[in-house]
Amino acid sequence: MFRMSKKCLLYISMLGTPDVYDPAFYADLPDTGDDQLFVANRLREWGVSEQINFRSANVTLGDDIPDCDEFDAVIVGGSFHSMNENQPWQKRVVSWLTDWQKTRRPALGICAGHQLMCRMAGVDVVPRSDGANGRSDSVTLTNEGKTHSLFDGYGDQPVFHFGNYEHVVETPAGSTVLATGTNSPALAIDHGGNWLSIQFHPEILHDYLVRVWLNSGTPEFSANYYSLPDAPRVLVNYVRWAGLLSD
Repeated sequence: MFRMSKKCLLYISMLGTPDVYDPAFYADLPDTGDDQLFVANRLREWGVSEQINFRSANVTLGDDIPDCDEFDAVIVGGSFHSMNENQPWQKRVVSWLTDWQKTRRPALGICAGHQLMCRMAGVDVVPRSDGANGRSDSVTLTNEGKTHSLFDGYGDQPVFHFGNYEHVVETPAGSTVLATGTNSPALAIDHGGNWLSIQFHPEILHDYLVRVWLNSGTPEFSANYYSLPDAPRVLVNYVRWAGLLSD
């Protein structure tokens, strides 16, 4: 089939069904409430978007996921849903990712995407023992993480935004932990087969997360976030590692 000269990146949005998530609450923010824009805007701000053909699909709004053959790499985003819900749209994403995994082309799971990929590998997603993690916080890179392309340009304890009630405490067989944190032993994982996943959010600006918690039962978490201009480097590192950039 005909392929564009630019490498193609697919973003799969799982942010939230209309009964769970109202993007209008964030409409005045720079990225609005659309996580497809989160990723697109960060890639643009870091000067790499012109080298990539970026497409996205929001499965929680009923979008079909395009055929695997159309893309060179994929990112699976976060969600206001638990990945233990086994909703039909979640099953569609798992089915698509199962086919994608056979291609051995690159994948990056972010937050819920991280958890979904771990579930696919037989690892349970469980509630955090100390409750929701709503803050900008450091992670500790393992020896493997310090030398991994995903964390090029960072020190040993980079800081990222978190917003999660659940996490994984075990790692899939054959995988490598790249980053750990307090009460979370697997914040970044290299699964092998060109699959990576991270529990934190390099794509989200802090003002959005402040608004998220103001709209929750724990508004005090809103004070836990601050600007992290270097966090999106993970996205750039991923698309470079995935071979999407010409440099």
